[in-house]
Amino acid sequence: MNYTLIKKIALYTICCFLTIIQLAFAQSIVEGKVLDAATKHPIPGASVYFNNTQIGEATNNNGVFKISAKRLYHDLVVSAVGYQTKVINIESNIKNYTILLSEKENSLLEVTVSAGKNDWKRWGSFFSGLLFGSDPRYKLYCKILNPEDVRFFYNENEHYLEATASKPILIWNSIMNCQLHIDLYQFVYSFNNDNILYSTLAYYDEFDNKPNKKRKMAQAINYLGSQMHFYRSLYTRTLEAENFQVYRYTSVKNLEREKVLKTVQQYKASKMAAGETLSKLADNPDSARYYERILKQRDILKWDTTRVDYKQFLTFDPVEDKMRFKFSDTLMVVYKRDEKMLEKLAQSSLVYKFGQPSVFTLKTLLFLNNKEGVVVDPAGFVTSNDLVMTGNMGNRRLAEQLPYDFVYSP
Repeated sequence: MNYTLIKKIALYTICCFLTIIQLAFAQSIVEGKVLDAATKHPIPGASVYFNNTQIGEATNNNGVFKISAKRLYHDLVVSAVGYQTKVINIESNIKNYTILLSEKENSLLEVTVSAGKNDWKRWGSFFSGLLFGSDPRYKLYCKILNPEDVRFFYNENEHYLEATASKPILIWNSIMNCQLHIDLYQFVYSFNNDNILYSTLAYYDEFDNKPNKKRKMAQAINYLGSQMHFYRSLYTRTLEAENFQVYRYTSVKNLEREKVLKTVQQYKASKMAAGETLSKLADNPDSARYYERILKQRDILKWDTTRVDYKQFLTFDPVEDKMRFKFSDTLMVVYKRDEKMLEKLAQSSLVYKFGQPSVFTLKTLLFLNNKEGVVVDPAGFVTSNDLVMTGNMGNRRLAEQLPYDFVYSP
C-alpha cells in the first residue's frame, strides 16, 4: 500500500475542506473615511450602508468607517445631516474609499415649503399611503416617526405633489419589528394619471433574520411573489419551479374611464390642497354619479396573453457574472400562491393586516424604458429603474420591502 499517496490525498482533502470553510465564512471589507468636500475635515456620525440592507455603520470622530459583509452589494450610500447624499458604485478591486460630501443647498421646493405653503396635516396621510403601499391597512402597523422633517409642494397648474426630507425618514414597522432609515431621493406623484415616481435609499435597523412564528409568516407574505422573489428566480432560471408564469400581453384600454379618472384626480388634488375633506367626486351631483359609474368599469376593455419561454429574454456573461433581462413587448408575470400557504394565511391573524392574501393568482405587467434591458443581481434587484412594473409587484412598496441580505427559508 502506498502510504505516501494516502497521506498526500488526506492532506489535499483537509486543505480543500479548510478552503471551503474559509470561503463560507469569508468577509468582504469596505473601509474609508468621509470628509467635508470644501474643508476636507472629517464628518463624524455620517451613515454609511449598503442600500436596502442591514449592513452599515456610522463614521467615528475621525470620519472613518469599516464595513464587513458576506458579499459586496452594488451601491454604498453615504449620508449626513446638512450634506448631499452620495451613492458609491462599489468595485470589487477597491477596498478603501475617501468620500467627499458637499453641503446641501436649499432647493426651490424647500424654500417654497419653508414659507409655510404646505404641511404634514394636509398631505401626510396621503403621502404615507403612497410610500407604504396600495393597501390602506399598512398604515396600521407602519408609522413615520419624524414627520416634521418631511416637506411638500403641490403644483396647482400641473397637478403634481412633490416631497423632500431634510433628514432620513424613520419608519417603524411593527409587524416586521424593524426600523427603516429612508433617504428620500425623489418623490413626485401626478394626480393627472395616478402615477408615482419615487426613489429611496434604505437601511434596516433591528431587522431580525431569525424571527418568531408570527414574524416569519409576515416575511413569507412579503417575499413570495415579490420583486425580490421574481428577480432571484429569474437569475437562477427557476421561475416555473417558484410558481411564476410569463406571458406576452396586449390590451385595449378603456379611454373613457381614463379620462374620468384624470378629472376626478384633479378635483381630489384641488380639495386636498385647500385642506378640505374629500367626500364626493365632483361638486355637481349628476357629474359625481356619472363619474362613480364609469370608475366602476374596468380600465382594460379587452386583453390577450400568450405563454412565452422567459429564458429567451435572458443572456448571461460568465466573465462579469451578470444576467441581462431584455424584451421588447409588454409582459405579464403571474404568480400562483401555494395552497398550503393560503391555508396558513387563513388560519393567521395576519390575514387582516395584509392586502388580499387570499387571492390565488397575482398579476404584474412589465415593460422596459430602454432597448438594452436591465442587469439582474442574484440578491434580488435590477441595477436601474428602466424596468417598470404595474400591478401586484409594482404596488408592493416600503411596507412589504425586505433587505437584500434577507434569506427566505420555507
